[in-house]
Amino acid sequence: MVSNIRSRLPLVLAVLTLAAAGVPSLGSASTITLTGSGGMSYLEQFLWNGTDTPGNDYDLSVPGQYTFTDTFLSQQPASPNLGTSGVGAYDFQDSYRFTIGSGATGDTLIASLGLANTFNIADLQFRLYEVPTSTTAPVVGAIPTGPGYETITGWMGAPSGSNEIQASFADIQAGTYILDVAGIANGTNGGTYFGQLNINTPVPLPAGLPLLLSGLGALWAVTRKRRALQPLGAA
Repeated sequence: MVSNIRSRLPLVLAVLTLAAAGVPSLGSASTITLTGSGGMSYLEQFLWNGTDTPGNDYDLSVPGQYTFTDTFLSQQPASPNLGTSGVGAYDFQDSYRFTIGSGATGDTLIASLGLANTFNIADLQFRLYEVPTSTTAPVVGAIPTGPGYETITGWMGAPSGSNEIQASFADIQAGTYILDVAGIANGTNGGTYFGQLNINTPVPLPAGLPLLLSGLGALWAVTRKRRALQPLGAA
């Protein structure tokens, strides 16, 4: 993965194209199937003032490259907040729910379009976790420890001096997952973020690899035993 946001220009253009074309309507919730690519809207948006906006969820094919974005056109307050994590306080949480039918590896990139004090998101952060069923509701706050819940990536923020977050994941199983994006749109005119979720088919291990590793381990054990039995000073 590349750490320079300029290298993600195709992602920015894709998101702007998605915004121009219009994401799926949030007026009525439905499950949308995306095959290989496409834009996702949030399933639910939670705000500091108690607003809860319903949207869509998704069945995603593997492999695939999927985008998501949101824009806030007014400034959100420094306090009170919707919640606080180890990254910082947040006034909004956009929850994207998706289901995959096979195991996968992949990575996520999320970035804010920072324009000084006019258009910015402070404490931009995200997390990814598995949920028990395809109808399990998003969580605000700590992820439950009950059956079916598993944290894939806890709350992560951008490194100091950067406006983008990158994370990879491996060997997740077929099931339903929720990706939460949070922060405070603290620019005088609001703020925006855009993201990309890449899901790849895991590369299977060669059939003979476990046997090879076992043989190497046995050889190492024999060599170590011989050295232990060798008299001191012997060649």
